Amino acid sequence: MTGFGLFRIFVAGAVLAGVSASGQTASHKPRSSTTTTTKNVAVWTPAVQQALGVAASDFNAVGLNRLTKAQLDALVSAAQVSKKGVLTCSPAGTVVVGRVRVLVTVAGDDPTGQRAVEIRQAVHSLAGVDLVETAASADRALHVVIQEQTLGKRTIGFTASYMTSTPCVEDLGSTKKDVELKGELGTYTEPKGSDLARDLAGMMDQDLQPLRGGAR
Repeated sequence: MTGFGLFRIFVAGAVLAGVSASGQTASHKPRSSTTTTTKNVAVWTPAVQQALGVAASDFNAVGLNRLTKAQLDALVSAAQVSKKGVLTCSPAGTVVVGRVRVLVTVAGDDPTGQRAVEIRQAVHSLAGVDLVETAASADRALHVVIQEQTLGKRTIGFTASYMTSTPCVEDLGSTKKDVELKGELGTYTEPKGSDLARDLAGMMDQDLQPLRGGAR
C-alpha cells in the first residue's frame, strides 16, 4: 500500500452506502505502543462493525489497530446511532448561503495543544468555513485522534485517525439525544508536524464541497 492510509465510509441518511480503501502501513509505532498493556490496545469488536462499518478483516488495514482502546471507543461513541428514532440534521439558527459551520475536536497525544490549534486554524482558513463550539450549531463535524510517533526517545512526528460526521438530533419519542451520522473515516500514517493539519484541512475542504452551495 502507498501514500497515507485512507478508509472512506459514505452514509446517506443512516444507511451505509459504500466503502473503498487504500493506505500505507506505518514504519514507526506510536509512543503509546511501548507503554500500554494489552488491555489498552484497540481491538476489533462487533460494535466497531456496527458503528464504523469496519469488518474484522479490515481493522488493521485501515489503521484502527494503532489506536488505544480509549481512542477507538471515542470514535465508536461518536458514530453510534440507535436508528430507532426520527433524525433531524438541520442546525438551529439562520443558514448563511456559502458558509458552513464546522465543529472540530482533537484528542490523543497532544499535551501542549499545539496540534489542536494548528488543525483548527487550518480548517478555519478554508473558504466559507466558520468554526463552532457545539454539535447542535454545526453543519459538519471533524473528530481527530492524534498519535505521537517516536524513534528511540525522539519525536519524529504525529499521525492521526479522523472521522467526519453530520451532527443530528434523534427523537426517540420520550427523549431526544445528540447523535452523529458518520461521513468519512480515515488515517494518516506518515509522521508529520504542522503538515498534518494541512492534510486534514485539504481532506475537509473536499468533504465540505456539497454543503457550500447553500443547499442546507
